[in-house]
Amino acid sequence: MSTPPAPVAVRAAAEDDAEAVAALVAEALGDKYRPALGAGAQAAIAALVRRDVAGPGTNRRWVAEIDGRVAGSVTMSLGRDADEGFPAAVAEAVGWPRAIRATLVLSLLGHGQLDADEAYIDELAVADWARRRGVGRALLETCAVEAAEAGRRRLTLWVTVGNVAGRALYARAGFGERRRRRVLAGRLLFRAPGAILMERRLAPAPPAQGAAPGSPG
Repeated sequence: MSTPPAPVAVRAAAEDDAEAVAALVAEALGDKYRPALGAGAQAAIAALVRRDVAGPGTNRRWVAEIDGRVAGSVTMSLGRDADEGFPAAVAEAVGWPRAIRATLVLSLLGHGQLDADEAYIDELAVADWARRRGVGRALLETCAVEAAEAGRRRLTLWVTVGNVAGRALYARAGFGERRRRRVLAGRLLFRAPGAILMERRLAPAPPAQGAAPGSPG
């Protein structure tokens, strides 16, 4: 008999995950981070992971594991202060000149302020060895559940036009296209001809067990 594949386990990211997550994200999302951070991308991402897990910001990070090995990660924002502290966290790792450049470059990919009913997926990364094993879908479902429990009704993300595999994953997870944009600087820096805003509507989270509808938690 063949051994069944190991299950995907999703949990909240911890400070000890910073280096593993940074290595994964720097590799999987190099087209995003290399133009902004150069050789310091991995160190800067690790600093951002530590900032987010330490709190108290509105970014949430989760990791997916297979057999105890980090197979993927996702970052979701629940509020308008998601970028607060970004330059300072990056500067600790790569210095202020690079941090200022990174802030300007990555702002080209930014989503802007979130609406009150919205949660936003900033980045989703899956290790090459873990692809087609349900990692991305498990992380997306975690975001959907957590966003609904936080009272959000929409889950949004941007994906580049050329990311065919990513667009297919999001469509299977219930995301639909809302609009597109083209940014010349994005083509020059990130080799992306355009980006698509995708959205998934979220059902309200069920009331806590034993609580009457409309009553406090």
